[in-house]
Amino acid sequence: MHDVFKTLYSPIKAFEQIVKKPDIKGPLLILALILVFTAVSQYTSASKILDEEPMTDRDEWTELAAWIPHWASNGETTRDTDMVFGNYSIASYVTNSTNIWMNLTDIESFNCSGNAGYERLSFSIKWKSQNITFADINATVQLFSNNGDDYFKLDIVEKLSNSSDEWSEVKIDIGPEGEYLEGWERFGSPNWENVTGVEFALVWSVPADLTMKIDDLYFAKFVSMLRYFLSGWFSSLMMSAMSFFINWGVYAIILLLVIKVFGEKLESAKTLFMVVGYLFSVNIVHVLVAVALIPTLPVIRLENLAQIWYSTLPYQTIAYFDLVTRVWMAILCTIATRFLLTLTWRKAISISVLASLINFILISFMAI
Repeated sequence: MHDVFKTLYSPIKAFEQIVKKPDIKGPLLILALILVFTAVSQYTSASKILDEEPMTDRDEWTELAAWIPHWASNGETTRDTDMVFGNYSIASYVTNSTNIWMNLTDIESFNCSGNAGYERLSFSIKWKSQNITFADINATVQLFSNNGDDYFKLDIVEKLSNSSDEWSEVKIDIGPEGEYLEGWERFGSPNWENVTGVEFALVWSVPADLTMKIDDLYFAKFVSMLRYFLSGWFSSLMMSAMSFFINWGVYAIILLLVIKVFGEKLESAKTLFMVVGYLFSVNIVHVLVAVALIPTLPVIRLENLAQIWYSTLPYQTIAYFDLVTRVWMAILCTIATRFLLTLTWRKAISISVLASLINFILISFMAI
């Protein structure tokens, strides 16, 4: 264990001793520490990422025949086999009219207050007409509270496809946070703690024929990705261990070939392999950097991970530290090669730089 940590703060003395008596226990200890700290970083990451959790019986409102009587419309309402989820959607058709609406009531009471309640309304919507264009359409969604006089209303025209007969997947924040982010309007005295119905409406300027379809309608909460952590923990660590051994083997083989190209004599390939294993001690530092910085990242929804996390300084630091690690490994490789083959510093640097460069290109190509 002492030799492992000594490679980080006193590498010359460390490798001077390691090449004399290399021990497989060193690289295995490095692997064990990497796996432990990786598990910690993954646990912390999972606690920071939220994923959508749909309500129980997702899509039942548009899927089950029993819910058809609960739908009302100013047109003819039917269950349609044109769908995006399950087997059916709910459709309504009007002729020679300037508006179409569909609403669903008697859905019990949903707490959308944001305090462990539902935070999203999700649905797919399609409009179809040969008489009007998208430029003529206004579209809104309403959430009823208590009765039809108390409701929240939101303009959703920008969320719809501008092409007729094309499904649009719409996901909208609801609750107090949703009012701030989406711009819900209040009519009467609605209460986010008591949402009891939903209505969809399309309005246009001239009489026309139009079909509106709704599918995959549900409320959703956002829950921590920790619920998936235990189920994926073991397989993730096994992948990390496999990656470690592949990187170790590839680096050792490349270094061995470069040494032969330079015409140097190597007494034992086994010794080389074990010595190369100690170079990966720098990866412990890399993982520790992640362990230290991930807690500073904001809690984020999985769908917004790339837009928000990737641009933050902590995440960029973790990502670019990989380059620091590779340069650091090349330096350790130089030291190890010098003592392993009893070379001059100049020749050891040449071998190490070439081997590290080839390894970097190959590993990047293999995406390990």
